[in-house]
Parts: sequence; C-alpha cells; structure tokens
Amino acid sequence: MTNKLSYPSLRCVLEYLEANRRIYITARSPALQRFEKSIPIHLEHLMISDNIDLNDIEMEVYSDTEIEFKMREKKYLRPYPMHLTYEKAAEKMNEYYVGGRLNIYTDNFWFFKKEVENFPKFIVKTNELTVYNFLLNEILEYINPNSFPLKEMTIECYDDLNHPHIRSAKKLFIEIRDDQKNEYSTRINAIQNKNIEIEYETLEWTDVMGMIRYWMENGKETGTTILRKVFHGDSNDKIVTKLRNEFCEIMSELTGVNDQNLEGTPGFSIPLTTSSKILVYEWRKFGISNKEIVLKVVSSRADDNTMEMEH
Repeated sequence: MTNKLSYPSLRCVLEYLEANRRIYITARSPALQRFEKSIPIHLEHLMISDNIDLNDIEMEVYSDTEIEFKMREKKYLRPYPMHLTYEKAAEKMNEYYVGGRLNIYTDNFWFFKKEVENFPKFIVKTNELTVYNFLLNEILEYINPNSFPLKEMTIECYDDLNHPHIRSAKKLFIEIRDDQKNEYSTRINAIQNKNIEIEYETLEWTDVMGMIRYWMENGKETGTTILRKVFHGDSNDKIVTKLRNEFCEIMSELTGVNDQNLEGTPGFSIPLTTSSKILVYEWRKFGISNKEIVLKVVSSRADDNTMEMEH
C-alpha cells in the first residue's frame, strides 16, 4: 500500500484545507507550488486593502524589511527574503496570496483603498460584497458574475445606486457622510432595493420626512428601510414625534409590531397607495442603545399582528 495521495485526491484535500494552513504548507513544497493556485480556495472572509485578510489572519507590509502578521490579539513580524522597497514588497505580497487565483470562494469579500490598475489578476465568487473608494464597475473584473445577485452588499453613497448589480442585492447597506446628504438626497430616497439599511453620520427628522415625502409622490415597493445614525442628530423620540405631528391628519396608531421600541414615542402608519402603507417606528435592538428608525412599506391589507420584521 502506498502512502502517497493520487493527484485528484491531493487536489481535493488542498481545496478544502483551511486557506492559511494550505498556503503555509504550499510554501514549503516546490512541487505543490506548480499547481496549487489552479485549485479553488475557500474562505469565510477576504479583504483586499493596504493589507490582506484571509479568514482570521491579516498580512501587512510593516517596514522596509518586515511583514506583520496579525491573528486576533497576537502579532508577528517576519523579514522579507530579500531587500525590497515598501511598494515592491506590497506588490509581491499581493501576488503571493491572491495573484493568479481565478477560483476564490468566500462568504464575505471586502475591496477598498487599492489602485486596481496594478493589482494582480484574481477572481472571487462571494455572497456578501463591501466596496469602498471604488465605483462597482471598476472592480467587476475581479468578481465572478455568478456572485450576482448578492445576498448582501455594502457601498458608499457616491456609487451608482441604479447599477443592476446594486439594485439586485437582496440587502443593501449604504454609508452616508454629512457632506453627501444634500447632494445625494434624491438618489438615496429613490433607491429601489426592498431591504435597505442606511447609516448616517448625522440623522435629522427632516431626512426621514424627505424620504417619506418622496415615496408618497413617487411610489415605493413593499420592503424595509432602516435609518441609523452613528454620531449625531435628532433623538429617535424627537424624530418620531415630529413625524407624527407632520402626518397627524392621515396617520393611524401602530399595533402588533413586535420589534418596535415600546419605551419610545409610539410608532404610526400612513397610507402610501390604495393598497399599501408606511409603518414608522423606533427599532428595539436588544443590548444596544436604540439609534435606528424603521420605515416599512407593507400591504394595507396585511394584518398588523403579522408584521414582525425579519433580520
């Protein structure tokens, strides 16, 4: 009996070996290095930025002579095998870990703060995509088309929100800086995705009212929008109170919404069309201070007792 694996068996073992362990083993085998990158690699998390994160290990060029490896609270420095400039060392690190890998499978892919023109070729199939400092079209060459529609997508506000791959995402996260709010308000209000979470640096009641007014004038499909403030803005009670006053003539009291914060200002609903309405309320999020407002478009024929929001 031989103790050697056949080539097909070896490929199968390498494909499902944890990524960092696989790369570690391959680095010590010239024979494996000849074909290892042609074998699909599976990850839970991949981030490409000034550093590279593969699952729970982060690699970053630390100095002119060393690369830093981080794993949870531990850090290790390893010298380059040769004298390189910082830029050249970063290029070689990128090429070593992802260059030439055309079958990367990852649950979560982050891509930001990189000059893509000089980046090595690789292709990722992912369920969740986070893109910063790029328009989506600028990085599509790195993403397997079979990734779309995405389960979740996170982008900055300046991206093309009407891009078909953005509109098809089952859940869309958007981050908005204060200097973007006025310029992009119409674009934000017109987002077509059904499940949206928008994170503001500063959220004011006029931001929420503007979105509701836009929907009332232009229509909105059933779905949920969560508005979250990060640092500043009106309190949730103040937002809901002012909205109640603004729409007092057409509002109805809200009951049966299980994720409503019952300690804050009561939520309400307002008619949107003859067959739909908008629910407005504070979201009760256990263990975290409430900083979120929910706008949910539902069928006006729906029983409010069945309106618990899914997360």
